[in-house]
Order: sequence, then structure tokens, then C-alpha cells
Amino acid sequence: MPVFVHLTSHRNVPAIRRGGIRFVKKDGWRRHAIYALPVTRDFQISHQWLRELRRTGGGTIVAIYFRIPDEEIVRVGHFDKGHVEMTAAEAAALMLEAEKRPASQAREADRASRAVRERRRMPASPEGFEVLLSRAIGPAEILRVKAMPQVVGWRYRPGANGEPPCTCICCERGSWGIQRLQRAVEAAEAAGRKPRANLFGRSERSFRRGRVVAASGGRTA
Repeated sequence: MPVFVHLTSHRNVPAIRRGGIRFVKKDGWRRHAIYALPVTRDFQISHQWLRELRRTGGGTIVAIYFRIPDEEIVRVGHFDKGHVEMTAAEAAALMLEAEKRPASQAREADRASRAVRERRRMPASPEGFEVLLSRAIGPAEILRVKAMPQVVGWRYRPGANGEPPCTCICCERGSWGIQRLQRAVEAAEAAGRKPRANLFGRSERSFRRGRVVAASGGRTA
């Protein structure tokens, strides 16, 4: 029976200890899947989503380890390239096999692969993978809860480390650091320098309206 890990905010731990990992309601809609990854030899791959979850406001992230039967059906895939059904044992074997390849080479092969882009083949790189379970995890299935180092994994997308951030300020409004990024871009443009970041969304009507409201001290017409 493979062991999986579910990453979540420390704020959810008391409820998980009492009632297990349940479907949660967020942003007005209820999720109908539990997100996890198999625990494999590569700690960084198994816990790769930690920094991205922190970036989106998850607070301190902890790991919830649980075990499910080998034959249980799950959905596996890259977060933006679709998912396929397989057993939990097959999902663990898939991740173990993918970890044998150097991550940077696997990412380059995926970028060059038309079959991967058209979602006819699974990506070679294990970075960005997720496993979706269609049922809740009961308290008796949980093995342990563990505090985690908060520097594991990637942010924004796999392989983004060292590249200029590419973000939309309308979608990321309220995210940590977005106002500082906006000021840095505007200062560089005012000085005639090329900004170090790609900042999209400033031409959107919602952003322009927000600037007007901010300049008026929060008053609207």
C-alpha cells in the first residue's frame, strides 16, 4: 500500500486530526478532489508543491501522510496538461520512474515534445505532477502529521527559478510582494530601463479603476 502526502496549512491540522482530509470549500466552490503525491525516494519531488502553496497564502505548510490501497483508482497528471486514471500503485511507480531522469533535461524534452503539448503523452519531468483522489481520507488512514522546511519546491511553475517573474497583477492582487513588484516595474520604466519582471494586467479596466479609487482615497462616484 503506497504512502501519499497531502500538503496543507497548519491552520487545518486540528480539523484533519479529528475528521481526516475532507473536501474543502474555497472561493465559493467546493473542491471534489484531494490533492496529494506519492512519497518516493526524492523528498524534493514528493513535497514539490510546498513553496507554491505558501505563495498563494497557505501560511505555514505541513505534511499529512496517509496510506491507501494499491488498487484504488486515482487521477494523475501535470497540473496544466490533463490527467489519466490509474491505480495508486501505478501512480507511485510512475513517479519513481520519472525521478530517474535529470529534471532539467526532462523539462527541455517536454518543451520540445509535440505529443506532450497536445496532451497525447504524459510529461517526462515529475515536476508539476499531482495526484487527485475522488474521496475523503479518514482519520484512521492518516499515518502522521509532520512540520516541514518551508523552502522545498518551486514557485510559479517548475523551472522558474532564476527567471524573471511573469504575473498578472489583476489575478495576483493581494498576493505577497505584488505591490513592491509593481512599483519596481514602474520605476524602471520611468528611468528608461528594461524592467526585470513581466507585469501584465495594467491595461485592464479593473486595474485602471482600482488606481482611480486608490488615488481618491477609496471614494467611488
